[in-house]
Amino acid sequence: MWACDSALTTEIVNSYQVVGSLFVQTLQNLLAAQCALSGDHLWPADATEAVIKDPNYDFIVVGAGSAGAVVANRLSEISHWKVLLVEAGGNPNLATEIPQLFYNNIDTSVDWGYKNQPQESICRGYKEKRCSWPRGKTLGGSSSVNGMFYVRGNKLDYNEWAAKGNYGWSYDEVLEYFKKSENFSDPLTEETKMYHNKGGYLNVQKPGPAHAFEEIIIKAVTELGVKELDDVNGPTQMGITRAYTTIKDGKRHSTAKAFLNVIKNRKNLHVVKNGIGPKKHLKHLNIEVKADLPVGENLQDHVFFPIYYSAPVQGSFNTLPDITKSFTEYILTNKGILSDTSPHKIIAFVNSSDPVATSPEVQFHYVVFPPHLANLLDLHAKHGLNNDIHRKFEELNENNIVIMIYNVLLKPKSTGRLILNSTNPYDHPLIFANYFQEPEDLKVLIRNAKEFILTLNDTKTFKDAGFKLTWLELEACKDLNKNTDEFLECVARELTFSLYHPCCTAKMGPSGDKTAVVDPQLRVHKTQGLRVIDASIMPSVVRGNTNAPSIMIGEKGANMIKQFYL
Repeated sequence: MWACDSALTTEIVNSYQVVGSLFVQTLQNLLAAQCALSGDHLWPADATEAVIKDPNYDFIVVGAGSAGAVVANRLSEISHWKVLLVEAGGNPNLATEIPQLFYNNIDTSVDWGYKNQPQESICRGYKEKRCSWPRGKTLGGSSSVNGMFYVRGNKLDYNEWAAKGNYGWSYDEVLEYFKKSENFSDPLTEETKMYHNKGGYLNVQKPGPAHAFEEIIIKAVTELGVKELDDVNGPTQMGITRAYTTIKDGKRHSTAKAFLNVIKNRKNLHVVKNGIGPKKHLKHLNIEVKADLPVGENLQDHVFFPIYYSAPVQGSFNTLPDITKSFTEYILTNKGILSDTSPHKIIAFVNSSDPVATSPEVQFHYVVFPPHLANLLDLHAKHGLNNDIHRKFEELNENNIVIMIYNVLLKPKSTGRLILNSTNPYDHPLIFANYFQEPEDLKVLIRNAKEFILTLNDTKTFKDAGFKLTWLELEACKDLNKNTDEFLECVARELTFSLYHPCCTAKMGPSGDKTAVVDPQLRVHKTQGLRVIDASIMPSVVRGNTNAPSIMIGEKGANMIKQFYL
């Protein structure tokens, strides 16, 4: 990275000597701080030349993502094992490391930029009729571009996996692998040590003082009877909370930072970056079939549609001077508004069909947009919404604070598939999301929206704060009665979003399960010497964000390999 090139930065600094010593010192400090945040020296060096000289390895890990970085770290703990880690992307950059700007990584060089195939009943409000499916293309994978939420899912998720013949995957059996990775930011108590740990590679940060908007949201939602929680990874998941995050010292703590940075000089680990891609084998593409397995089937994701609340506000927000000041403060101190994800940390887990349920049907994310946020983050444009929707949201956000509530389906009955586009490994696969293919999925979202989102309009807290339910005028929905399920269905089909949790396309299952790709030891059926260790092995998507479960899968998978060979 150029900010870490001493010869170049010295030349730049010297060129400004005429401006004065104070400016020169400030510039030197800014360049040094930027280098410390995201310089190439933080990451394992590219070992392409070493691979060419001696291409023999005990283990090859393909993909340095949420799970792959963990696997590479744990396998290379065995000093006599030679491990190669292959990653299609490069090193994380400055933008990936700043917590508040996580959405700005979409549609950049660190994003694969996937989109699902057009389907008539979903993603209708997008320019290409295709929803955005951002995935990390850099060391750390999607843990380097995600929202940093540390959510493990529900205990039932893992017990359901185990009940389907996946021995060793019940909640009680996987909990130790969640804890193995973790370095919890707060002191452990008798209660918290049952679920959390210190000394692991991954920093899990408990939130600090609440932002004013977070307090408003929590107070309003609890008026509806939803319980406020301290930790959704503890005894119960049901309720509303300020989420724990993978942040450390004001910077993103991806699996690249947590698991690779600390072992960048480990002699028996080689890392190859930028451009090596795996080849798949399918007969209809004239590629030799090695094993006839349902790879790419059982695609599951967390789909959502947003509902907006707005409140008028006076004053200037997100002006260029404001943004410049925030950036300067962050670059020099790693503090300030950019060092955290607040006020966007609020999440809730609810179940409208059963008031005493221990597992949720939906998850809510509450994203706060101060006026003119597009100057810093243009979320709708980043996702590819059409110009009309983009313009209407900008107009709404011009003089209003907007709360965008993500109404997320956690256990979809609809499943999709992905298939190869061609024999070229660099071509994006064809993704068929099949959102809402099963009518029950939309019914669940609509039912929970009516009980827990639309009713916020009547809470004293929202009324006192001036927040009102606000609908973007969508051409396809404008003639429908806004108090009907039909209207909400139309909104869902126009403003369809992915929460970026695709999984389950290399399903784990016992040998008798013809829909499975890997066995409970994560070994690919009908093959030898090949395992899949990432979110694709989930038999079904977990009830929550998928980064923490992916890291757990990496820990458990690496331990299985060690047990097998040692």
